[in-house]
Amino acid sequence: MSNFLDIPKMGYIILYKNSGGTFGNLIEKKQIQAGFAPKDACYTHSEISGGGEYSINISPPISKLIDITEVHKGKYIRIVRYKNKEYEEGKRYKVAYFSATLCNRGYDFGGIAAFIFKWIKHNNRLWFCSEGVAWALSMVFKNPLGDLTPDKTMPVHFLNHEYFETVWSGTIE
Repeated sequence: MSNFLDIPKMGYIILYKNSGGTFGNLIEKKQIQAGFAPKDACYTHSEISGGGEYSINISPPISKLIDITEVHKGKYIRIVRYKNKEYEEGKRYKVAYFSATLCNRGYDFGGIAAFIFKWIKHNNRLWFCSEGVAWALSMVFKNPLGDLTPDKTMPVHFLNHEYFETVWSGTIE
């Protein structure tokens, strides 16, 4: 059996299953209300892999490079990749590059509020997790999620079988 850290390649997307926190529960509930199945809606956080143990974690207070084996140890994840030949032939590296440009930016608390309350205006200079993932994809591919814009993206959207395929799922040891 291969080493787990050989699986997350640069540019792949890591989805994290809700571990029961208040914020995760709220996101899961909103994804279910949007019509997603509970088995998918339970994935409430997303990151772009930097390859191996590294990823870009867009979370409060600022986005940063992390070691997933330290920050997310014991969490259940799904690793997915964008279904596109050019992505697998190397453009996934560009996706990882654009994700990395989001490091050291403040977290978009207002964007999360706009996600929950539609009357709140979204700030286009700050990011939340799935928005950053979708933005990085959209910098390399035109409309990677169809007509869905990054600011409307939820973690569950990266489980859409039309655009993504699961590479691996399990617990980070």
